Amino acid sequence: GAVQQALRDNGQPLFDSLAKPATVSAILKEPYYDAAQVTDELVDVLLTPLLREGSADVVFDTLSYSAGPLPEPLLADERLSAPVQVCFGEADPWTPPARVRALERFDSVQRVVGLPGVGHCPHDEAPQLVNPMILEFVKGLQA
Repeated sequence: GAVQQALRDNGQPLFDSLAKPATVSAILKEPYYDAAQVTDELVDVLLTPLLREGSADVVFDTLSYSAGPLPEPLLADERLSAPVQVCFGEADPWTPPARVRALERFDSVQRVVGLPGVGHCPHDEAPQLVNPMILEFVKGLQA
């Protein structure tokens, strides 16, 4: 669309100015509850692919489309028969906890778990909490 074309035509200088370690670090500190989790290694893991030729176009495409389907319509789909477990960071500045807790109303959702002191990326911010939860959930499915 027009937004995507405008970004492709004019966005490269903006992209180049933002694709720097200090900028990426500052951006990541917004959704992460514990800023200490935003390490140089994390910034490098995320930034390195962005420095490849053509990556700006991928970012522009992502920004000019919707963020994808919301969980509510997916969970309401009658074809979904698999059990679902949801975990979220209670300190997530982007997703209100009440909205996540409301997912419990769907039949497929077995459990919604809030993680205190964790932001938008619980799998990265608190793998010591998330990984055992995933293992327990999967083992429960095998039983």
